[in-house]
Parts: sequence; C-alpha cells; structure tokens
Amino acid sequence: MVFSEASVEPPNTPWQELKPLPEAGGYVSFYYSDDLSRLPVRWVTKPADNKSDPNLETLTYGLFSTCARSMRAAIVKRRCPHLFFVTARKKERVLTGYYRLRWYADGVFGGIRDFCLAADGARFIEKAIPLPEVDQKCGTHLAVPFRGMRLLSAAECRKIARLINSQPDATAPYLEEIDRLERFNSKHGAYRYIAWKQIEKFSWDLAKYYLQKTSSAVLNWSPSGLWVCLTCKETVRNKALLKRCPHCAEPGSLRPR
Repeated sequence: MVFSEASVEPPNTPWQELKPLPEAGGYVSFYYSDDLSRLPVRWVTKPADNKSDPNLETLTYGLFSTCARSMRAAIVKRRCPHLFFVTARKKERVLTGYYRLRWYADGVFGGIRDFCLAADGARFIEKAIPLPEVDQKCGTHLAVPFRGMRLLSAAECRKIARLINSQPDATAPYLEEIDRLERFNSKHGAYRYIAWKQIEKFSWDLAKYYLQKTSSAVLNWSPSGLWVCLTCKETVRNKALLKRCPHCAEPGSLRPR
C-alpha cells in the first residue's frame, strides 16, 4: 500500500472540524496507568497489551488504538468540547487531566463508526485528584463506580476543567515518562511497543499509516486473544485488536482467530 508523504496533522486532510458545542457536555474516560512510573501515564509496559491512549505525543485518542469506540462515536455525534481522564493509583481512582477537542477523522475500519479524536490543547497534572475530592469540589458523582466512561453535563465539565487548571501543567513531564518507559521496553524487549513490534515513537509521521480507511468492520476483541492477518497470514497475540499487523504493517488486516 502506498502512502502520501503529505502531513496528516490536523487541520490537514483527513481531519474534519468537530465544531464543539459548549453545552454538549463531555465524557470522562478511564485508562490503565503504568505502575512503573511516579506519574499516572498510560500503561506503556503492560504485557501483551501495550497502551497508546491517551496519546499525548499527538494529542489524539483512538488514532492508534481501538479503545472506547462507542464513546468516540458519541463524542462526534454530540460534538463534545472536552474529554477528561481518570485512572487508578494504589487502588484509588483519580482525575489526571483533559483534552480540549477540536477535530475528528474516520479510523482504519471504515465499515463501522470508528472515529479518531484530536485536541488542540491538553492539561495533565502531577498531583492527581481522588474522585471523592472531585465530587466534593465539583458537585459530580464520579466516585460512584463506573466502567470505561461516563457522560458529564456542560456545567460539570466547566467545574472539572477549572479544578484541573488550578494546578500546574505537567504534560511535559508526562511525555518524558512515556519516553522513559518506552526505552525500558526497548532495552528488555527490543521494541518500544513489544506486542506491536514497533520500534519508533508515536508521531504524526507514523499516524499516516493509521488514517488509511479500509472497507471492513471487525470486532475489537478476540475470545482467544489471537488474531490472524488477512494479508501475511501470521498469527498475532494481543488482548485488544491492533490497527496494523505487527508482521507486515498492513492496516486493518487483523481478524479474530
């Protein structure tokens, strides 16, 4: 497959303006963080399931992964301005940061509503805030157990954003930690993302391989944890569906085995 050399960084094609509505509310999304880091960055070192979101390198969500597909579609439909992030640290759920959303694009799997999201700003904090404290200060109910995501009202979004904005921005230290963990993977497993056989960092140059729309729909999980590539016929072991085959790098080619 031939790829264009033109930049795919928004606002370039194929990205479209989300045109966020201030009163549309937003979502809070749970992600797995890495216990090898002092900061609650995504779980870069998770065995057989390395995490790419939230992807601070490009300020995207769902570009390189298949996580939270239904939430991403809902954000595009509602035109939500914000996506907030929570994770678990020492068995306690905490608020870590947010994206200010601006663009969306179709993902690799064109047969389904597989949207990628991109932000024009973000803020992540060093002192993550326990969710009971968020509820007390913002009048939310985030400490009530929920699974992957929860819809927030516009008023709740404004309050949570103000709470995060009251702390120093630690996005740069988060990026440094992600790089450190990737180098840890490289030292012990030869790749920055071992299950993906990926030696490079996430970047807009790499993103062009993930923005080539295919015509097929596919489930994003496999009961066996195994996937087969329709192009090279190799078997891939990974908990979640990967958007590219680690062996031949063909986008959208993996299917549950």
